Amino acid sequence: MVHDQTQAANRGTIVIGLTGAIATGKSTVAAMLANLGACIIDADALSRLVMQPGAPTFDQVVQEFGPEILTEDGKIDRAKLGARVFADAAALSRLEAIVHPAILAEAETQLRAGVARGCQVVVLEAIKLLESGLHRRCSEVWVVTAPREQQVQRLIETRSLPRAEAELRVDAQPAPESRFPLATVIIDNSGRPEQTREAVEREWRRISVSLPPSPTDGGQMNLRKWIDTHPGFTMWAALAVGMVLIFWFTSGDAGMRLSQRLFVALVCVLLAGLCTWIVNWE
Repeated sequence: MVHDQTQAANRGTIVIGLTGAIATGKSTVAAMLANLGACIIDADALSRLVMQPGAPTFDQVVQEFGPEILTEDGKIDRAKLGARVFADAAALSRLEAIVHPAILAEAETQLRAGVARGCQVVVLEAIKLLESGLHRRCSEVWVVTAPREQQVQRLIETRSLPRAEAELRVDAQPAPESRFPLATVIIDNSGRPEQTREAVEREWRRISVSLPPSPTDGGQMNLRKWIDTHPGFTMWAALAVGMVLIFWFTSGDAGMRLSQRLFVALVCVLLAGLCTWIVNWE
């Protein structure tokens, strides 16, 4: 349920706090929400931003962890830094103490900007959403989950990490269950992508009910948003229209009466519905 007080602070914008452990698929869910029309704030991207050369935290991080974490062109090597801090809980805490205030400030700036430009749904994706207190700025908290072995395999495949380091990074984080008490929605990302997409679209339809009419469409439903939230019906309609048009324009010289052509057109519509049902059946 959307918290009324937070919703008022966000001026009608629904802010979804999207969190979960490493390699559970937060970015996958965020991309799905972006396709549905949400504005995305990625805390990981913000961490890159605040640690760029010239940023206030850059010098602090280098001073704390030494010049050996730098690349040849003078940037922070995130792989080297990650290997250092995920093997040492105290080092990780020191890094977070340096960069998290800057990330929080930038997240707040981007969140206010999203509300100001009229984003109806803003997604704040952050692995430390709850620990940092950012969830207090959110209307809802969505937690993405996946089994530990799946997390490890994803890290091995997507980041080319050795298994031992992948396991170290997974185990360095709080247990997934620790996030559940504050979760509005739990997205299980252990199955097929279409199963995750179905869960995301179901929750999107739920929150869409509380969205005010967009000022850019005169209070009428945005067509693209409607299509995104009704993919099955859209597929049926598109397929049915296509089949009927093909039949109608190719049967003109077949000597069929109008009633016969209308009957076949109806069959095309029903066949399109059957095909759509088969494609979406699980």
